Amino acid sequence: MPDSIDLAEYGIRIFYCRLYNHDYLWFSSYEVSKVSSTYPVIHNYALSYSLSDFSYGIYRGSTPRYEKDISGFPLYATPAFREECEKSRFTYNAVNSLTLRTDDAPRGINSPGIGWRVYLNPAWGENVRSKNSFNCYVFTFDGSVPRGVARLGKKGAAIRVVCEEITNPQAVFSNKAIRPTHPVNPLDITGKVDKYDPVIIPPHMLFRTAEIEDDWFCVKKGHRVHIPKRVMARVLGGLGE
Repeated sequence: MPDSIDLAEYGIRIFYCRLYNHDYLWFSSYEVSKVSSTYPVIHNYALSYSLSDFSYGIYRGSTPRYEKDISGFPLYATPAFREECEKSRFTYNAVNSLTLRTDDAPRGINSPGIGWRVYLNPAWGENVRSKNSFNCYVFTFDGSVPRGVARLGKKGAAIRVVCEEITNPQAVFSNKAIRPTHPVNPLDITGKVDKYDPVIIPPHMLFRTAEIEDDWFCVKKGHRVHIPKRVMARVLGGLGE
């Protein structure tokens, strides 16, 4: 197996993407009592679904089908992280969506169930050097460019996607530890993790930063991109590995 592989020969393109939420963005990163808050970290499964414009109109069952769904997507994204963000807290009144009443709770008291949701404020991309964007990398497999607008979060907030292609991407196997310039999904790692900074969000933990060795990377022009296991499987499968 070679130490360096030209990903373009296998139809794989890599894009550095900056994502700006043009509306209040909310998804439940964690919940405590009646408070639901949003971390400035987006799981790569959610990003892959969103950028692939994939959703279920009708779904039978209660178990997610991540592996089956993602294997059919034309792209795969890394997790995204936003360095700077402002938040707003919205108060809501918990009303039974069927009866539109507040007095049919187990305690039987006609009293509103006040709760709070913490949203990420809208962000704009006037200054490319600003730190208010979610940054990630996207691998495409069909020669396409990631969509410029997507929907994300519980309320389908509009997301502007600004892409910059990493030309002539080379997958290089590194025995030395490298810290990627993006968060990492631990399920995408085939090598050894020396150090990591965990972020606990559903559906499972991510590494906000990590040092990884004995794995595949694309290092170019300030980008240190860890190549996920499912992406390299396309390449190694083509090599007959």
